[in-house]
Amino acid sequence: MIDEIRTDRMVLRWLRRRDRDEFVRAHAVSRDAFERWTPLEPGQNLNRLFEHELARCQGARIRGTHVRLAGFLEDGRIAGFFALNDIVQGVFENAYAGWSTSSDATGRGLCTEGVRALLDLAFSRPPAGLGLHRVQANIIPGNAASLRVAEKAGFRREGLALRYLRIGGQWQDHVTFAKLAEEHVGEGAVDRAGVAMQ
Repeated sequence: MIDEIRTDRMVLRWLRRRDRDEFVRAHAVSRDAFERWTPLEPGQNLNRLFEHELARCQGARIRGTHVRLAGFLEDGRIAGFFALNDIVQGVFENAYAGWSTSSDATGRGLCTEGVRALLDLAFSRPPAGLGLHRVQANIIPGNAASLRVAEKAGFRREGLALRYLRIGGQWQDHVTFAKLAEEHVGEGAVDRAGVAMQ
């Protein structure tokens, strides 16, 4: 499993124990947005959330079922979070992508940059990547910023999943997106992935 991915402006890597303060800060400044669009519970204790996420990352690395990376800027701030969840190999070769941007890092293209790097990892062949065939993403229709990121990263709209996830205490419809490995190759990003990962 990769340790980090370098993009033009970020280092995407697994969380470490020393990241607690920055993780809490990023979630505190983004609480309103995260509670609206992600499964973050209202008023959730952010120190406990960090411990939960750290344990989840450690378990995911051992099992190889998830990739959960934080995007760090040069100054040490977290710009966003990028994940491949429910990675399945074999006849499916699929994962579900998820992302969120810290509220103090929006509007700069950092989320799209991170998602493209995540797709490089997903579609590149081992050992540089996971060698997946397909990556899916599901986004609440009112989340215009995430819809734009999906489109800029080359995802294709496939449909609408009714009452798909419970977010903010309500079952929310989600627009279903997908991207295939052959659709990503045309961007030339797969060839860079082996160089970008360390």
